[in-house]
Amino acid sequence: MTHYREDGLYGPFSLLRVRIETGRTHQIRVHMAQIGHPVVGDTFYGGNRFLNLADARVRSAVRDLTRHFLHAHRLEFCHPRTGKKCTFTSPLPVELTRFLVLMA
Repeated sequence: MTHYREDGLYGPFSLLRVRIETGRTHQIRVHMAQIGHPVVGDTFYGGNRFLNLADARVRSAVRDLTRHFLHAHRLEFCHPRTGKKCTFTSPLPVELTRFLVLMA
């Protein structure tokens, strides 16, 4: 199960906050592609749709990404021995922040 909400518009893209319940391999990538909105830079599930965008500036920015626009901002789980909730956070990497600035 995947839950998501829009957190902003950046050019032709939407920034989403996604929460998964089941945590299957490629779950977010598969579910977003299934509803017609693949993760930016994901050529496996998104095909070449990002390389065929009309705006050359946007195409160039997507091409310059060296990864999918997918980032785990927060991971949370219960410790297997103690049962204590463990939470870890990580800021958006510079490359992805730069992409958002270019799209704004």
